[in-house]
Amino acid sequence: MAAGSFRGVLVGILLSTGCAANVRDTDLLASNSILLAPSTARTVFLQNRNSSDNQDMSLTDLASRLGAKGYQVVQDPQTAAYVVLTNIVYCNQTKVELPVEDMVAGGYGSGIGSSIMSGLHGLTGMASMAGPQGALVGGAASMGLNAAEGIGHAVGNMFGGPSRPDANENINYACIADLQITELTITGGIIPVSQPGTQPPLGVYQTRLAASVHQKKLDEQEATPLVQQRLSAAVAGHF
Repeated sequence: MAAGSFRGVLVGILLSTGCAANVRDTDLLASNSILLAPSTARTVFLQNRNSSDNQDMSLTDLASRLGAKGYQVVQDPQTAAYVVLTNIVYCNQTKVELPVEDMVAGGYGSGIGSSIMSGLHGLTGMASMAGPQGALVGGAASMGLNAAEGIGHAVGNMFGGPSRPDANENINYACIADLQITELTITGGIIPVSQPGTQPPLGVYQTRLAASVHQKKLDEQEATPLVQQRLSAAVAGHF
């Protein structure tokens, strides 16, 4: 092997080793479980939004994950059996006084400070889509906003255990996504708007997901693809 090639291989090994040494572990949490009824329907409309600080976060591989399961992703929600809406509402280092467990505990649409509220207000822009698709998906945006503004209950601690870092322990980088799946065959082809603080209507399923990476030192570029893979797999796992 030439000297230059050997050095290139050595640098690659050192970089990958350094990355692995910085990441302690990863976690995935959900505010509640979603269980879709068995169905032969295999068409899905996807809309992924990101109102977080990390605009590099994306669930663009969600279509390929669903495709591998035999689902066809369509461009018109009116022709879909399922409408899947995701919004990444938070991506940042968590604080000791507000760990990721507490942020998830509030559930779908609950607030995590003013940044999330502004992000949910931005979600209502989905209604600007042309035609009936705009009305369909825009209604879901309003539902998420109403829930965030109306629930207002104190966020409790639903989760415990070793995942919660101490003040002087690891850096915890987390991305939180709100997920809504609407089964249009049950809702009659529309997305009902649920009232704040109430259970979603029949055929509408909502949950909040959080993927986190425990690092020795904060490295957002390193953490982003790790949390992205966990979130994308979690969403696809409902099908």
